[in-house]
Amino acid sequence: MNISLAQQLKQGKDYIVLWPTRPELSQFFQEYRAILISRFVLKYCPPLALFALILPLMTFGVDKLSIALVYAIFIASMPIQALLFMSKKAKQKLPLTLASWYKQAVDKISQHATATVEYSFSIKNPTYNDLAKLLHYSYTANKNH
Repeated sequence: MNISLAQQLKQGKDYIVLWPTRPELSQFFQEYRAILISRFVLKYCPPLALFALILPLMTFGVDKLSIALVYAIFIASMPIQALLFMSKKAKQKLPLTLASWYKQAVDKISQHATATVEYSFSIKNPTYNDLAKLLHYSYTANKNH
């Protein structure tokens, strides 16, 4: 199933936004660190790319335009790379141990029957995106109660 580049970028962005920003998650999920780095890259690389283009031009003039462009394009491509990586990660299936923990958590949530329609938790072949949905739901449900 091939999806377009724009859909992959959107899927990566949605995955990054879905993960809760809770420091305690870093103890349990190594993905949390990648999410934090991706958020940092998305926030700071576009202005840094502009700075990498303008500073050499102001300092050395148009003689260094080609070098400045190379640096700016490289830095500007980092958010796209992060989104593509996160899109790929979101589609990966959970390892067996994490999948069993995920299924237990979904069972507990379904017993309480408070899961809203916006979250459809997949029991069969859960992915990292499903895990992000579960974590997001669990932290937003705790906030509301």
